[in-house]
Amino acid sequence: MKRRDLFKAFAASGLALCLPSISLQARAAADPNRFWVMVNAGGGWDPTSLCDPKGNVERSDGRGPVNNFSAADIRTTGGLRYAPYPSTITAPATDMFESFFSRHAGRLLVINGVDTQTNSHTVGNRFTWSGKSDMGHPSFAAMVAASAGATKPMAYISNGGYDFTDGLVSASRVSGSGSFSKLAYPNEPSPGNTERYFEDDIYARVAQSQANRLRQLRDDEVLLKRRQKIQELLSARTGDGNLQEIVAKLPSRISNGLRGQAEMAAAAFSAGLAVSANLNVGGFDTHGNHDQSHSNSLNTLLDGIDHLWTELERQGVADQTTVVIGSDFGRTPFYNANRGKDHWNVTSVMLMGAGIRGNRVIGQTSALYTAMPVNAQTLQPDTSGVIITPAHIHKSLRRLAGLAGTEIDQRYPVAVDELPLLS
Repeated sequence: MKRRDLFKAFAASGLALCLPSISLQARAAADPNRFWVMVNAGGGWDPTSLCDPKGNVERSDGRGPVNNFSAADIRTTGGLRYAPYPSTITAPATDMFESFFSRHAGRLLVINGVDTQTNSHTVGNRFTWSGKSDMGHPSFAAMVAASAGATKPMAYISNGGYDFTDGLVSASRVSGSGSFSKLAYPNEPSPGNTERYFEDDIYARVAQSQANRLRQLRDDEVLLKRRQKIQELLSARTGDGNLQEIVAKLPSRISNGLRGQAEMAAAAFSAGLAVSANLNVGGFDTHGNHDQSHSNSLNTLLDGIDHLWTELERQGVADQTTVVIGSDFGRTPFYNANRGKDHWNVTSVMLMGAGIRGNRVIGQTSALYTAMPVNAQTLQPDTSGVIITPAHIHKSLRRLAGLAGTEIDQRYPVAVDELPLLS
């Protein structure tokens, strides 16, 4: 896909360019030069087919094996174990399982045995990405964007997944149909066209008049919420130059799917327009034909994350970016009558990048894929320890992001003791 064609696929879905509303205390907490990417495997992925493999050993309860691939074929790179692409299925041209773990094991932290305490897509999605199963809590990506990106016009980019903000920041939703390029070049019939709707000096005067009018409306407004919304509109109307910086940094041909989302996020970080981004890919709710469908979706997921890292390096921001990879929940440790797997509360989360000590696995699951408790200090298996939940992961993420103890952290508390997951 050409770059200008991609831009034609963005704006009408509600791309928002605006300044968030958050207190100065929280705004000063997080580093505006640190970037965060949340990669959502939508539908409930199966970690036993990826980073917590079990293999085809028969279950003690006679319900069949957890996986159909041989336990002897489970692969190891450094301290990480991962599943093979099933030998009974024709693999894609590039087997991303081996390629991904070979390239990224040194920067990858796998947390297994994470209990989402639900088999509901809605609750699991919210718990995984906000650290709370209750309604009304913003995603971590929204919180860090509001804290660190108060002056950035696209602080929080979302391609889907859980992106509730609770009004802290406006999510720039960049999927769907529309004409994003016309936002970047509002005085041109099409980007790169030498024609203009108005002569440059006339257009500049029109734009200045519009901005002055909005400033006057903002200054005259006595209601705080309305004043904030007018300020958001003013920011959007005066941000053309920033959007052009993204245009300049994107590849000449934009990729489709998760790869294209990665290219947009990396370009926005490099241009100084964004702090956090949701990347989103579906295909994981495999109630039938699990092995074929799920393995193909995992291949697509790993390819997109690998491409994300390539783009972050190309844009010069890889050392400043933390990537979190997760899903709604896990999938059953046995197959149903349709050769599929159903919803299961136990899952895994993978992290990589800035602040993450890689080549490590934290947490374990049993042979029947139940979460095993860990010691709160050593994180080693401990029958009297604690079960890791998304809340524990978010507690550590907030610490890593500089949010711990701030007003925004206190407004949305995570009521668990902190574990040294990211130490």
